[in-house]
Amino acid sequence: MTTTMSTTVTEAREARRGFRPRGMVWLVLRQHRVTAWAALGLLTAFLAALVVLRSEMTDYVRAHDLKDACTLTADCRPSEKTLDFFRANLADPLHYGGIVIEFLPMVVAAFVAGPLIARELESGTYKLAWTQSVSPVRWLAVKLAVPGAAVLAGVSLLAAVYTWTWRRLPAQMAPGQWWFRSYEMIGPVPVAQCLLGVAVGAVAGLLLRRTVAAMGAAALATSLVTGMVLEPLRQKLTGPATELSREMPGLISGADDWIVERGMIGEGGGRIPEPDCGVGVSPEDCVTQHHATGWYLDYHPASHLWPMQWVETGIAVALAALVGALAFRLVRRQCP
Repeated sequence: MTTTMSTTVTEAREARRGFRPRGMVWLVLRQHRVTAWAALGLLTAFLAALVVLRSEMTDYVRAHDLKDACTLTADCRPSEKTLDFFRANLADPLHYGGIVIEFLPMVVAAFVAGPLIARELESGTYKLAWTQSVSPVRWLAVKLAVPGAAVLAGVSLLAAVYTWTWRRLPAQMAPGQWWFRSYEMIGPVPVAQCLLGVAVGAVAGLLLRRTVAAMGAAALATSLVTGMVLEPLRQKLTGPATELSREMPGLISGADDWIVERGMIGEGGGRIPEPDCGVGVSPEDCVTQHHATGWYLDYHPASHLWPMQWVETGIAVALAALVGALAFRLVRRQCP
């Protein structure tokens, strides 16, 4: 009887132990447990603040009868006092939170490049792991898997809750937070960019092997990739809608349309982008000056947001995979 109970207790302990991280995963978590707990605490506080902010926005919209379809030129225009209070106490804090999300890919890249990889290469502590039957490839795989899993779980939750809160924001109350201005703060794009930051950080750490230098280089490289590669492609991820008019078109279907290009259609059907009409010349006279047939406007309506988001997410994840493959190639060739 005693033997049976002892066996049962031992099996229960082994079962519980099976759910605990072991080996390199345990080592990485233990090395950076302070950072992990701090990040978890900040994430929890951020999520709680977003939930409270959304509740307050909902109550304010209902209390002041602010209809989502209302525009600033309609009869339902709120008073300036109402607008000022909403923007200062609700819209602006949401925007500041979005800026934090926008910079997360650089923060992730800097952490992976410096404290996670370059510090071990700089101090030589990686040699201890490699002498414990851990190959360089496995070492790097765990180093990327731990922050990668954390990013996928944490940033996905953060982006989802932020998007949920942002959707409660009446467009007419915060023009500065129209969908194309909040693009990198909402949806799956921040998650994909953070995964890209993990891969870029790994390459920077392996190449430079100096903590501070790797952190700076990783943050800068991630900023350049997102700003000079992904952002210029954004308006081309899906075909824009086009509006033709004899008069100069403005914002066609709503104030939150993302204008791509405006110009004239020439007599031969060719386009004249952003023609010079001169001061005080009416749109009709400008058409006559350029011997054009009318105006055109290429724009992305709000309905293009999610198709563009998912296409860019796919591109960012593909880039992350390519940069990650480069990191494994480096660790095979350069690490002694």
